[in-house]
Formats: sequence, structure tokens, C-alpha cells
Amino acid sequence: MPIRLSLLLVGLIAGSGLSPRVQAQGVYADVRAARELTQEGASALEQRLADNPGDETARVKLIIYYFGRARDSDARKRKVDHILWLVRNRPESEMLSLGYGQINHVLSAAAHSEAVKAWSQHLENMPDNLRVLRNAAQFLKFSDRRRAIRLLERAQQVDGANPLWARELGQIHRLDMGGGLRELDEAAAARALAQYERAYGLLGAGRGDSLLRYLAETALGAGQPLKARVYADTMLSNDTRGWNRGNRIHHGHMTLGRIALAEGNLEEAKYRLLKAGETPGSPQLNSFGPQMDLAKALLERGEVDVVVRYLELCAEFWNTDRAMAKLAKWTALANAGQIPDFR
Repeated sequence: MPIRLSLLLVGLIAGSGLSPRVQAQGVYADVRAARELTQEGASALEQRLADNPGDETARVKLIIYYFGRARDSDARKRKVDHILWLVRNRPESEMLSLGYGQINHVLSAAAHSEAVKAWSQHLENMPDNLRVLRNAAQFLKFSDRRRAIRLLERAQQVDGANPLWARELGQIHRLDMGGGLRELDEAAAARALAQYERAYGLLGAGRGDSLLRYLAETALGAGQPLKARVYADTMLSNDTRGWNRGNRIHHGHMTLGRIALAEGNLEEAKYRLLKAGETPGSPQLNSFGPQMDLAKALLERGEVDVVVRYLELCAEFWNTDRAMAKLAKWTALANAGQIPDFR
């Protein structure tokens, strides 16, 4: 089982901003078990399901096992079959709230369509079931975002004091926001910011620490740099140890660098880019990599040396084989006077 799966899970759970210990107990156990699975062990679990189709634990372990073998077409099909069974028979399953439990609407269109039919039936029968609303919204957020938003808004009406719904709505509006390497939609950014602020208010500063990055980014996207600066300063003033410390350093300086560049302060923007690169890393940064929009903007202004140095700093925490290959390619292109495609 690749390390990336564990890092992905940390990001999904830690980023939820809600009861991570409760969420993690069962899922982490299944991740650990799936990491140890051999092909023979997976076959034994498949046989268990043949004898007892309702064994949800076996299905969850197999979904995680097959998730790590996405290049194998048979593994992909088996994963989809198990997810579809959960959607039809266990719509409240915790697995369906995570990235592992999704069916790609392009690569597995027929299965995705079957799952949508099942979700529609569940929603008709259980219109106020919060787990079903959340899992269905998670499933639909890339294929039918408007419907996913309506489901989360319904959950928020039913359970308005729970910060989870505001955070989920912030995330889904942020997907529409763009910005950085994509065209910016200020209206979507404003909708995302409003929901993140609601979640932050419900959680309080301590529990809402992981939301500060999104508060700063959406404030910038919504054209509110003064508010973005406040959130960035809040990130950088907190030196508390923990999984989110590296995120605070990286995204706090990135936000201030983007503000500086917008204000025409090139030297401050360059300084902040390097300070962002000095982060010790985090589960998210180590797996998915650093932000590159400020680096791209500086390259467009001919600032090659500072961007190359930033890429060198990023290699200290983003150092998987694939990451190192990307960093080397981007460095070579930057030194050749070209702007890499950082997506």
C-alpha cells in the first residue's frame, strides 16, 4: 500500500474540521489492514464476501486495497463493484464520505449512473438523513455540483449548528472559484468565503485552525485582501506544533506574497515565496505538493533565480520520485526561460 494513501487519509480526515478522532478510528484500522494485504489475502476477503455479502468491513478493506492498484483494470473494476454495492446497500457507510469511495463519472460511466439512481432512491426515502445527504453530495460533487450543493444546503437546514456543512459547502464553492493557475470566479470565491467563515465561527479559533488557509485564499479570490492578510497573519503568528504547522507557514507566506505582488511590491513577494518554501512540510504538502501560483507569477516577471531556489526548497519536503522528477523538469524549463505547466 503506497504511503500516499495514508497521507491522503490524513488530509481528508484532518481537513474535515469535525470529530477527526471519531472518524479515524475505523478508517485508520482498515487502512493499516489493507496495507498489509497480499493478493492472497485479498482473494480470501473476496471469498468471505461470496459467503457473506453483507460483510462491510471486508468490502472497505478491498476498496482501499484496489484503490492502491489503479493501473490494474481488474482492480479498478472490483473497486467500483464494491463501491456500488455499498451505495445500494449501505448508503450511510463512512467509506462513501471519503475519496476512496467514489466512482469516476467518466471512466466508469455506467456504474456511476447506477449509483446515482440508487442515491436518488435513498434520498427520496431518507430526505433528512444527514449521513446519506453528506455521502450523496460527496459522490455528486464532480458530476452534478449544483445538486451536491442543494444536498449540503438541506443538511445545513436540518443541522445548522454543525460546522461540517459550512465547511463542505465552502469546499464545493471553492472548486468553482478558480484563481491561481485558472480563471478566477469572484462570486464563487465570495460564496466559499461566507461558508468558511461560518464554519470557523462555529468551530472557534483552535478547532478551526485548518480552515485558515481556505479563509485566506477565498478572501483573496473575493477581492478582500485586507481580510486575507488578517487570516495569513493569524496562520503565521501560531507556532503550535502539530500536523498543520507546515501548512500554516506555507500558505500564510503564500497569501502575503500574492498580496505583495498585487500591490507592486516585488521584493516582498520574492521574500514570501522563499519563506513559503522553508516550511517543514505537512501530510498534505508532502503528498500533493506546494502551491505554484506565486512562482508562476514571478516567472512571468522574469524572476527565474528566486523561483529556482523555491523549487530547491520544495524538494526538502516534496521528495517522492515522481515529485523530484517534476521539480527537475520545472527547474530546467525555468532556467531555459520557459514557464512550466505547474498543474
